[in-house]
Parts: sequence; C-alpha cells; structure tokens
Amino acid sequence: MNFKRKKIRKIIKESKRHKKIAQDEVETLQGNFNKKYSFHIDEISKTEKALKTKRRLKISIPIVTSLLIVLALGVGIVKAISSINVTTILELAGEELQTDAYGHSNFLLLGTAGEKNEGTDLTDTIIVASLDPENSIVSMVSIPRDLYVKSEIIPDSKINEIYLNAMNHYGNSRQGIEHLKDELETILGIPIHYWAKVNFDGFKDLIDAIGGVDVYVEERIYDPYYPKDGTYLYEPFLIEAGQQHLDGETALKYARSRKTTSDFDRARRQQQLIHAIKEQALNTEVIFSQEKIKEILAALKANIETNIKIREILMLGSMADQFSEENIVHKLIHDDPTKCGGFLYTPMRQYYGGMFVLLPAGGFDYLHTYADLVFGFPRVNMENAKIHILNGTGIGGVAGETKMVLKRLCFEINRHGNAATSDLEQTTYYYKQKFDEDGNEIDSRPLALDFLKRIIPGRESTQIPLEYQDYMVETDILLEIGKDYTSSDKYIEDPFYYLPAATPSPTSTPSTTTETTETTE
Repeated sequence: MNFKRKKIRKIIKESKRHKKIAQDEVETLQGNFNKKYSFHIDEISKTEKALKTKRRLKISIPIVTSLLIVLALGVGIVKAISSINVTTILELAGEELQTDAYGHSNFLLLGTAGEKNEGTDLTDTIIVASLDPENSIVSMVSIPRDLYVKSEIIPDSKINEIYLNAMNHYGNSRQGIEHLKDELETILGIPIHYWAKVNFDGFKDLIDAIGGVDVYVEERIYDPYYPKDGTYLYEPFLIEAGQQHLDGETALKYARSRKTTSDFDRARRQQQLIHAIKEQALNTEVIFSQEKIKEILAALKANIETNIKIREILMLGSMADQFSEENIVHKLIHDDPTKCGGFLYTPMRQYYGGMFVLLPAGGFDYLHTYADLVFGFPRVNMENAKIHILNGTGIGGVAGETKMVLKRLCFEINRHGNAATSDLEQTTYYYKQKFDEDGNEIDSRPLALDFLKRIIPGRESTQIPLEYQDYMVETDILLEIGKDYTSSDKYIEDPFYYLPAATPSPTSTPSTTTETTETTE
C-alpha cells in the first residue's frame, strides 16, 4: 500500500511539472484522491453481481474483456482521475491476474443462443484466449463445436453440449461452465483462469451500444439458410466483400453464418469481430459518452455471466491500449491435416449414433503440444520462420513425416529432402549469423528454436556446411535430423498414418516409430 501511495505521489508531481497544475490544485487532488477514488470503486463494485447473471449469448467473448474494460472506465474512474495517468491508476487499483507457468492469463470465452433462439444453451462458440502482458500479445484458439468428448460424470457428447449437460447434472449454470472449463483444460493441457459467457441479445445490444463495428470482409457471403429469429424458418443473409460497418444484427449474422462457408470460416470471423469490438469500445467517443456507457451497462447486466472480479477487470483495463491488431494471434483447430491446426479427423458415423463428430488424431497430447506453442510461445507464432528439413538417418519418410507434424503446428516448411549423408548421429539446427553495418554480430537466433528444441532436441550451429549454403538463401532454419532423434522416445510420428475409429483417451500419447517407407525423405 505504501508503494502505491508513493507511486501516486510521483505521478502527481510529474503531472504538476508537465501540465503546470497550480500547487493548491495538486494538494487538493492528493488530499482527496483516496476518498474520490474509493467512491468510484464502490460504484463499480455494485455492478459485479450483475455481471454474474444467468443468461446467455453466441459470439466470442474477449467481448467480455473488451467491454468490461469500457465498463470500468465508464462508471466514473476517468472523471475521478482525469488529471493523471489513467492506465497507471487502473493498474494500482486493480488486482493481479492469475497466471500460468509462462506468466500468461488464460480465458475461456463462450457464446450461447439464449432463451429466444434454437439451441438455447449450446455453446456453439468456444474460444480459449491467452494474454501475454510482457510482450503485449493475445493468442486465441477456436474450439470446433463438433469435437467429441467422453465424460465419466455426464453423457459423452459433442463439446458444444457439455455446458448444457453439466448444467442439468449440477443444477446451476456456474458449475456447468466450470465443468466445461475442466474438460478444456484436459483437452489442451493448460490451466484456464477465467471464463465468461454471453448470449445473442447481449452481443447485438453491445454492438449497437458502441455504435457498430468496422470489419474487412474478405469474401462475399450469401447464405440463403440463415435461421430466422423465433422460428424454424430461414431468411437470406448477404454481405459484400470489402470494408463494412456493421450494426448488432448484421454483426451477429456475420458471426453465425456457416451454411455456405464452414464452422472454421465462422470461427475466423468471430475472432475478427473480437478485435473490432475492442477497437470501437475503447474509442474516446464511447468511453466519455454517458449515454453510451448506460447502453453498454444495460447490455452487459442481463446477458453476461463471468467469474472475472471487478478489480481484475480494472487490471485488464490498464492493459487495454497495449494490444494492437498486429499483436493478436488467431488460430483454429480443424480437420484439414495439411494445414496449421489440422489435428482432427472424422470417424465413421456408425460408431457415434450417426452423428458427425471430430476426434483428435493420435490423442489429445498432440493438442497439448499445439496449445503449448500457441499460448506459451506467442512470439514464435508471429515470427513465421521458414524451415528446411533434411533427413540424415537413412530411415525412409522421416523428413516428410516431420514436415507434416510441423506444418500442423503452423511452421512454414519451404523444402524437405535428404541430407548430404545418411548416417548422421546428431540432430542439428543451422541458421545464419547476421551482422550490422559495422561488421558486428547481431542477434540472429530465430525465436522458433526455443520451441522446436523442446519437441525435436538438437544442437545449434551458425557454421553452415558448404553443401547447404544455397539452401540458406531462402530459409531461416535448416533442420538436419539425426539418429539421436529417430531412435529416441521424442520422435513424433504422423498420427494420420494410423487413424482409429474409436474415441481416443485424453491420456493417450504420441508413439514412436523407426519404420521405413518407400522413399528416403
């Protein structure tokens, strides 16, 4: 507390110097600050219970993070401390966020339809987001609603039904959300500290309250099968490509439409809207508009349920201006094994009562590795290092298999093939040493090595063999695989080579192999 008081006094002195505040005004601000600030904190605290109401929504929820920030600012803090640094004061007043081993805070963001819509309590929008305050990065992964999950407490089901089944089992919404959170912690292998759930009405009202949002529509969307509210009928939805300003109703349709695209395209659009909402919500015209704040409060009170405490919201508010669009990582989990995030497959429907479901190829540990990369190493995701893979073991298929494993982890593999020799014992990562204009060495080590060496151990070298010099023109990392990797229990085989028909156990682990295939790569 003494530290905070000292910091406040320091801020006031700086404000006096830079803004030429009269001495008597400074003394008045310093003497009355705690009284005024405590009053506004009390005002905000009165809304905390309203944020934990038992209603629902359908879009993603960094909405909650973004809009609760606006809530915290709008209720009165800005006016109370307008003469000094708002961000610093919010930090001082806030409560430290819970973090994982990386120092990141993880959020579960849920969207449901709400009482007036079909599928009232199905969480068709599930996003896990991680906040890295040190590097000002937010990483988000959308979880497909058709992912099939076994449970010992509630019926086995698609993941979008878990909240509903758990809520019915426990008798209340909060325990239903906690159960879904626990399942996702098992699936992804990460702790989830916070959760929030919003429904359709809250989403639409919120967008309208902040004056709509601006998004860039990559491709024209025409969906003749968009659900008509309150009925089992359809109505067409059309939005043209290009920059668009969306009101709440149109934004909801943009987020929900999937009949002529896909669930995965919809997930991308939902993540896009998260950033658009945050940008518009933090617009000064919104923050300082009493009328808009009232509208936002009305939208939040009836339609959001969360375990985020008001002082944690204040801490989030202090970080809001640090996160730009360039520092948001968007990822999916899907069923295309040739692309980033393609860890799932579709089993034969007769094993699941005719349902279309998705399962993780090889078990959930592959998703653990993916989540560790996306959430634990966000700067690696933003680096986009190009990798060339060479097989130096003499065992067929190693370079090709490793290429597929790394592509699903979102690494860019520009080439793969055979090494100069086929009896290498040690795995090596090569990268070029770079120099400044004066010929001094500069830090050239790719960030990707921090993660790659966790899954494929090896030594590092900037001494590029002569026969590999040409390769380094168009690559950042040359991975030369040796027998120390293929003969170890670290070796990761491609699980899509051997797909089971049954549901994998959450405790299954990737197996190792040294089998040969037709080619040497």
